[in-house]
Amino acid sequence: MSEKIEVYSDGSGNSFNSDGGWGVVIVVNGIKLKELSGYLPSATNNVAELTAAIQGLKYADAYIQAAGIVDPEVILVSDSQLTLGYASGLYKCKAIHLGPLNIEIKKYYNKLSASTRWVKGHSGDQHNETCDQLAGQARAAK
Repeated sequence: MSEKIEVYSDGSGNSFNSDGGWGVVIVVNGIKLKELSGYLPSATNNVAELTAAIQGLKYADAYIQAAGIVDPEVILVSDSQLTLGYASGLYKCKAIHLGPLNIEIKKYYNKLSASTRWVKGHSGDQHNETCDQLAGQARAAK
C-alpha cells in the first residue's frame, strides 16, 4: 500500500511593506503528522502562499526520503488557485518577484510527482483552517 501524503498550506500577507506568515499541515494516511509555520519580514499574500506550499513540499520530500517511502501519493492542498496553478504549470508566472518561488515550487512538485486539490478558504476544512491560524500566528509573532 502506498502512503498518501497531503500537504496543506496557507499564507498570510498584504504588501512588501508588511509582515507575512505561512502555515502548513502534513497529513499522512489521514493522520496529522506535523504542523509547520514561519514568519516573513515582508510579504505579499502570494509570496506567503507560495512560501507555505514550498515549505510543505520540502518537508514532505525530506519525510519520504527519511522513511524510505516508495511511490507515495503526494497532494498539495491549498485555497490559493495561484499556488496550485504555479505548482502544476497550469499558470504562467508573469510577476518578476514571484519568479524564484515559481521555479522552486515546480521543482518540488515535479520531484514528488504531486497532484493538487483546491479547497475553499474559510469553509470549515479542518486542516486548511489550521494552516490559516498558523500563518496568522506566525505573522503576528515577529
